[in-house]
Amino acid sequence: MTRNTLRIALMLVFMALFLALIYVEKTRAKHVLIIHSYNTDYSWVEAINEGIERVLEDQRGVFTRYHYLDLKNHGGEDFRRTATQLAIRVVEETQPDVLVLFDDAAQVLVGQRFYEGDGEGTPGIKVVYGGVNGDPASYYGDSNNVSGILERKPMAVIRDIALTILHEQVAQGEAPITDPKIVFIGDTSDSITADLPHYSSIDWAPFEWLEPVQVGTFDDWKEAVQRGGEEADVILVTNYQQIRETPGGPFIRPASQAMKWADANATVPIVGMGWTNSEDGAMLSVSVSPYEQGEVAIREALALLEGAEPMGAITSKQFLVHICHPALARRGVTVPFIHEAFARATGNYYTEGC
Repeated sequence: MTRNTLRIALMLVFMALFLALIYVEKTRAKHVLIIHSYNTDYSWVEAINEGIERVLEDQRGVFTRYHYLDLKNHGGEDFRRTATQLAIRVVEETQPDVLVLFDDAAQVLVGQRFYEGDGEGTPGIKVVYGGVNGDPASYYGDSNNVSGILERKPMAVIRDIALTILHEQVAQGEAPITDPKIVFIGDTSDSITADLPHYSSIDWAPFEWLEPVQVGTFDDWKEAVQRGGEEADVILVTNYQQIRETPGGPFIRPASQAMKWADANATVPIVGMGWTNSEDGAMLSVSVSPYEQGEVAIREALALLEGAEPMGAITSKQFLVHICHPALARRGVTVPFIHEAFARATGNYYTEGC
């Protein structure tokens, strides 16, 4: 055997051993499959993933895989059906030890199919949820095989901020409002529909809480914003990513044009409750922290891998303040310094481009 032949043979042996080692390691590793309702072009998803990766940074022996349903970009029933079938196939092929699902659509389309088992001795997959606006019991009943973190917007904080804005307007010379009214306007997405009972559940006093408005098209959105300015003193918004150009048509893109139009044309202040609202043009918004959603969900998945009992449902505790300075300046509104400092400290104070 020549020296070159021996070298090649040794290299092939080394390569075979290396690949075998990788295979053994992967078969030993616990598998976590993470499925998002949306895609990474939605910054909410990117921030959730950042929270997940913070926890996984020093974690060993866990193999994670991400999959995206991409439902904010595609609204047709054919796409929804195809995306669901593909996700189900990924779960069946991956056979994860824990299935982590974010936002409500993923619970309905995927989670409900795997948490119970087949009733013939095959147990269900442990499911962890995050970003859930609805009631988990409506998706999973009283199953003890599911757990996670709810996305509950801090409505009392949002109410107080809206009231502060009205007081600021009075300080700037506008007439005081004796019986203020507040209205919510959003799209018809699963998350909004699931969240409306939470929005309506708090004591909005001194505001009168008007009937929430869900719109399907951009024209409907414009009409609702204009009507909101006539009927209410503050408008609340969050999701508009699933507003369509026409009935049954494609979603408007970029979705930010809905927020920009509302900010430019609304006759009353708009307060956002979503992650991207101020980035898109809302003068001020208060959102649930997506980082917390990712961190809590993956920590629960890791605990389940270690044999812990499911923690049940917990409610989000962290929120973030976002400010679009140009929009504030256009309305002549000054927000309390603590809100501005918080937004600046968390990188959510936008001086341009919003």
